[in-house]
Amino acid sequence: MTPTRVVPLIKPDLPSLEDVRAGFEEILGNGRISNFGKYATAFENECGAYLGTKTVTVSSGTAGLLFALTALGLQPGEKVVFPSMTFMATAQAVRYAGGVPVYAEIDEDLNISPRDLEQLLAQNSDVGAVIAVHLYGLPAKVTEIQAIVDAASRKRGKKIALIYDAAHGFGASVDGRKVGGFGDAEVFSLSVTKTLVSVEGGLISTNNPELIERVRSMRNYGIKSNYNAHLPGLNSKMSEFHAIVGLHNLRRLDALMAARQGRGRWYFEEIRKRTGFQCAEWPKNVVHTLKDLTVLVREGQKERDDVIRFLGERGVETRAYFYPPVHEQELFRQYATRALPRTESLSRRVITLPFFTTISDEEIAYVTEQLGAAELACLGQRVATADRSFA
Repeated sequence: MTPTRVVPLIKPDLPSLEDVRAGFEEILGNGRISNFGKYATAFENECGAYLGTKTVTVSSGTAGLLFALTALGLQPGEKVVFPSMTFMATAQAVRYAGGVPVYAEIDEDLNISPRDLEQLLAQNSDVGAVIAVHLYGLPAKVTEIQAIVDAASRKRGKKIALIYDAAHGFGASVDGRKVGGFGDAEVFSLSVTKTLVSVEGGLISTNNPELIERVRSMRNYGIKSNYNAHLPGLNSKMSEFHAIVGLHNLRRLDALMAARQGRGRWYFEEIRKRTGFQCAEWPKNVVHTLKDLTVLVREGQKERDDVIRFLGERGVETRAYFYPPVHEQELFRQYATRALPRTESLSRRVITLPFFTTISDEEIAYVTEQLGAAELACLGQRVATADRSFA
């Protein structure tokens, strides 16, 4: 069938040409396109002021995770605990840093389970780092996680690094405290699906100035001065083009986040009122970026796939973020040492719906209407199947 309208999964928050024209013309004219120019420096400074931390730009969130792990002293062969319910970039960074993945379970909020983390740290004496994820932009249980990692570090007599994969989290906060200052470091992605967009790019945020200085060298081949490499490194600099876009969006981020909060809360309420789908958790004391607005079907993967197909036929773009979970992926299943029943169950029930800052009332209403219709269609299909089985 041909849909009567199309609602895309995302529409990135991008500046107009006029917003960036002067900066682009300047750097195209002077040729100072990279190597820590004035716009990349300004972007770092303004991000740090916004978050209340020290920050350093890199070429991607994945590179940021790799550098954070290395700069915090992860040794080859040491284990890194992180939730399997995450984008594969988390695992790829661990692997490139020389770490061995250890997969943690999640709670009903789809973030890492502090209880399971505590058990894993007790069972594995060779954990060098923990990466918690702010999935979809919902902050993880930061206070509990910090206490657990601190207790394990004291018992072991050796610090376990705590990093947050905050790829989805720029603009989020817990009880008024911005994501960016938790743990030893937080790493943001700034690609087009994120709330703070620089087109491509990443940002490391920390309260540790020594870590920032190490990463500054690492993103430039490990050079400190005079082409003398002191640290492992890569070319992972942010260009001036990306920084200009990032600066424009950072300066209007509060307005963008306020719009997302209002739209998102209303969207969740409409879904709850008009359908039987379960909305992912969103506590009142939390600013949620809603990088992904995700709901859960009741029954499992077949129903999820049927709903996705139904919505797609009606022009509603969706994704199953994140299925399969990392421990079931071909490259990473070699590290799986146990089943993760909650992760496996929830990952088969997730559907990410269209959501973006400029989504209209009409688009939300249409998606909700079609979601309700999909629910009824799937229910009718289950009843018909049951009737045939009974006959």
